[in-house]
Amino acid sequence: MRRLIGLMSGLFLIFGIAGSAQAEDGTMNAISFQPISGNAKIQVQPLDNSDANLALQTKFEDALRQRGYTISPDAKLILTFETRDEIGAWSSTDRRHVLSLEAKGGREGGENAKAIVNFYNSQSGGVFNKGSGGTSITTPSEYRIDATVEDRTTGKRLWQGWSVAKLGAWDGRTLTEKMIPVIVKGVGKTVRREPFDIR
Repeated sequence: MRRLIGLMSGLFLIFGIAGSAQAEDGTMNAISFQPISGNAKIQVQPLDNSDANLALQTKFEDALRQRGYTISPDAKLILTFETRDEIGAWSSTDRRHVLSLEAKGGREGGENAKAIVNFYNSQSGGVFNKGSGGTSITTPSEYRIDATVEDRTTGKRLWQGWSVAKLGAWDGRTLTEKMIPVIVKGVGKTVRREPFDIR
């Protein structure tokens, strides 16, 4: 009974640590140079007018409206944004194999022939085990949004923010869309390495 309780406690601890590690999917940073009114008029404009960024522009506008801002094409303030991604790295290990054939010598290479049956291999697997071969991610892909708010009449930058998140279980477009409310929430504020999770 004590062993069972100890095992259960260990499992809860492991899953608790894993859960807390997965909760932080990204970080947000921002610098406020001048205050921005919470009900200000803002125009949103992507630095790259690709179809994907035009769709993100709509998401930015919706998120800003939800925070109390007014979206206007002739607004004094303009929020510009760009997105970037950094593809991660991965490594692959040997696939499972059960039988290896080797031949040396002679014209056809058959004088010294041998066959090796692979019963067990912890890495590549064998007859009695599957092994841990396959592809493993060594560096996850990251996506980043950079945004700035400027006063178009003076050309001065009022605010600058950026968020970075790991790809995880999301595709790039979905992840980027889910990062937008995080950026918008920080508009007008100074934020230092604030963690956030993607839901």
